[in-house]
Amino acid sequence: MKLGTFMMPLHPPEKSRTECFEEDIELVVRADELGFSEAWIGQHHTLAWEPIPANDVFIANVFPRTRNIRLGTGVSIVPQHHPANIAVRLAYLDHLSRGRLNCGFGQGGVPTDWELFNLPDPQTQGLMTMEGIDMVLRLWQAEAPFEFKGKFWHLKIQNPIPELGIGTLLKPYQQPHPPIAMSVIKPTSLAARTAGQRGYIPISTNLVPPPSVAEHWKTYCAGAREAGRPIPERALWRVSRSIIVGRTQQEAWDLARSSAFAGSFVYLITLLKSAKMLSLVKHEPDVPDEAVTPEYAMQHLCIIGDVDGCIRQLQDLWETTGGFGTLLMIAHDWDDREQWRRSMQLLAEKVVPALPSL
Repeated sequence: MKLGTFMMPLHPPEKSRTECFEEDIELVVRADELGFSEAWIGQHHTLAWEPIPANDVFIANVFPRTRNIRLGTGVSIVPQHHPANIAVRLAYLDHLSRGRLNCGFGQGGVPTDWELFNLPDPQTQGLMTMEGIDMVLRLWQAEAPFEFKGKFWHLKIQNPIPELGIGTLLKPYQQPHPPIAMSVIKPTSLAARTAGQRGYIPISTNLVPPPSVAEHWKTYCAGAREAGRPIPERALWRVSRSIIVGRTQQEAWDLARSSAFAGSFVYLITLLKSAKMLSLVKHEPDVPDEAVTPEYAMQHLCIIGDVDGCIRQLQDLWETTGGFGTLLMIAHDWDDREQWRRSMQLLAEKVVPALPSL
């Protein structure tokens, strides 16, 4: 099994932003040193717990500090950006990294971000996202003159001067384009179905219990069948989990309950409530809302324990889902730097090597 990381990131609002960003950089550099295959970087504009507003800028900073790890937008939130801007900035990053870029696309789920950008209802944003992705892909192949007219965007260059390069758009280093991924949250997600139809990488969220994660793959495969695509390889599938590996079971749970790790679930539960998505967290539909606490989330959504305990929990996840290609460790705040660095090392060197692989 491959090991990567998904960095929302998660930092308590009271922590220095500069310290947070420096810690995020250090985490990715350490992941590269430990042999992590990839890191996906999130982006939000109005969340103090997830303070990276420009994941492409962060990725540009980290590329020259790393050697092998692939870096990806997790995700580029399409309704909040013009497709032409997304296309040229990602193409530029792909060149700067000589092809170490992955591209994740999505619509975002933060009501205050929607308000900031004066965006329409979530269903309409979903349509905007699909149109925007199509626009980006067309721009990566287009030669002026061209005109792409959709419901939400109208892109055109009609008077180029090719001999002087006027009207020329930057194309990606990887051809025809970098690997594309979509984040998947709901069990019967439109994103999962679309990803399956198009052969994109599915990235399952860390915020749903294992049976819901298993449904992600079923929906993804259904999309592939609808499009007449071959049966997908499970090696494509990324599954995200919040993970703490301690020297002992007690050490791991002490860190989980006494640190920003627990606080992050107070935040995430509140965010899901505000977006009317709390039901996604529940392992049974009849669990009352008030029972969904940080302790509940840690028991049902996380991997916490010593090396042997984490191996057993991840083997259970493997069996429930039927297997996947890459485990993505959610990046949490390093309020106890020594323990978090040790947790990463134990995960990379002791836990993941003991897991099944495709």
